[in-house]
Amino acid sequence: MVSIVIGIIATNGDRDIAKEFFEFLKCPWEFYEDGRRYDAVLCNGVVPHEPNAPLTVMYGALEDSVESYREMDGLLRNWRVEMDWKGNSFPVYHNACEQPPRSEMFLAGEKPNDSTVVILVENGCNVARIGYDLFGEVGEILCKGQPAEYAATPTLEVHAAILRDLMVEAGVPFVEIPATPHGCDFSACLTHDIDFSGIKDHVFDHTMFGFLYRALVRSSLEALNGKTGWSRVRKNLSAAVSLPAVYLGLAKDFWDQFERYRKIETGLKSTFFFLPYKGVAGKAAPGRRACKYDIRDLQRTVSQLVSAGCEIGLHGINAWHDWQKGKMEADRIASVTGKPIQGTRMHWLYFDEHSPEMLEKAGLTYDSTFGYNDAIGFRAGTAQVFKPLGAQRILELPLTIQDTAMFYSDRMNLKEDRALILCRDIIEKISTFGGVLVVNWHDRSLAPERLWGDFYERLLNEIKSHRVWFATGSEVTDWFRKRRAVRFTEVEDEDGTRRLKIGGVEKGEGPDLTLRLYGDWDAGAEAKDSGKGYREMPLREDMELKVPPLGKERLFRQD
Repeated sequence: MVSIVIGIIATNGDRDIAKEFFEFLKCPWEFYEDGRRYDAVLCNGVVPHEPNAPLTVMYGALEDSVESYREMDGLLRNWRVEMDWKGNSFPVYHNACEQPPRSEMFLAGEKPNDSTVVILVENGCNVARIGYDLFGEVGEILCKGQPAEYAATPTLEVHAAILRDLMVEAGVPFVEIPATPHGCDFSACLTHDIDFSGIKDHVFDHTMFGFLYRALVRSSLEALNGKTGWSRVRKNLSAAVSLPAVYLGLAKDFWDQFERYRKIETGLKSTFFFLPYKGVAGKAAPGRRACKYDIRDLQRTVSQLVSAGCEIGLHGINAWHDWQKGKMEADRIASVTGKPIQGTRMHWLYFDEHSPEMLEKAGLTYDSTFGYNDAIGFRAGTAQVFKPLGAQRILELPLTIQDTAMFYSDRMNLKEDRALILCRDIIEKISTFGGVLVVNWHDRSLAPERLWGDFYERLLNEIKSHRVWFATGSEVTDWFRKRRAVRFTEVEDEDGTRRLKIGGVEKGEGPDLTLRLYGDWDAGAEAKDSGKGYREMPLREDMELKVPPLGKERLFRQD
């Protein structure tokens, strides 16, 4: 029996990573079974005795996995290299085997004649040899994240795209469920970390004096060097002068920006992460960083946000390292909202390899901490919601764009025009590869002394220029859970006809999933041509499709 399902050959230690990788590239697959013939086989660090598929993709940079196959010599590098795929530069973090070109190259190395991919035709079958450890790369990124220098690169998406393109080039028919709601370019999740409830809580402390310095001195210096305008200096000066009246209750607290956020985000849903305790700094944080507001004093604000369709989440303090404290923190927020808390983002983005387990045990269903304090982009190498390795049910909603990372003087220190260019690049990549754009705009970022509200509106307009599903953190993660629940089953009739059954499709809330078809699938008029080499249609419950034949035995072009 020939199977449309991709057969995966991997070491036992890579099996969990393989499972998660194929949630990024959501298509039919299974671990390789002897005696079963596949349309495509992926080998990672393990070499089959003889490729027995129209397409075999072999990954690995170890001597016994790559260089010994067909006695092809290669140069093994054990430091980070940058590769290129169709104009997309991406890093390989561990060993990479660069080899002399034998045919058309999909990937080029640092030198014109270097390649980590060799395309061959062996006994009438396509063989692609890729000189790095795919699952080693995926595991490294999901566990540790990418360094800030590669923040702009959705590396995991490029890895998935390489495999996708190889199957298309070989004429292998397959289906995929992209990480994009039907009819949309991507999803967007607007979030706000509530570190302060107002400047009234800060009298003669480091926060007040820091505000006065930044409002009067730093903003003037930034105006002089052209980073900002003098109108902002005037607004900051006016706010500083009004401080006594704010403290006496005679003037509105200019750090209270909840009403303005709701006005800017009219018709959009957003998620607000509140700190649970007053006066608790948490492990690894200096004591002076402890919160000055009590969530119980913000009952009216929280109720108004919930009534407007917003989600309330936990801005965790100690949850990242202690699940019992995490449960207490979540319960504290829930005592104000009146319902269980689903998601969290850790204060200061504190996180380690044990954090997913701690947050899961605390009863939380998603986390949105995995991002940068000093960069914007793809720390996880993807904009897709994913399950951290070792976790059972909690999902990670990776943070993409953060205001303080862009504009703080000791971080990226960007001018707004440059920041918008970088944000556009990230948005375009998410539109290309799919996923969710997660924006974090802090509570006081619309107010003096930051005054980043105009840029926030420009950013929202940029996002709105695409077809976007705006959703809360829990709504987005629920949609990805629905996508993850889909299962593929292939059956063969007595006459040899192969059919692909797609099950596990849940109705649920939110937009439809999309079914993407590569090859000559008979899916009816509902499948629309994208003009990009595939057709798309809404994914329905219990769909069944007749499997088309291979694409006329297409072989890779040879030099």
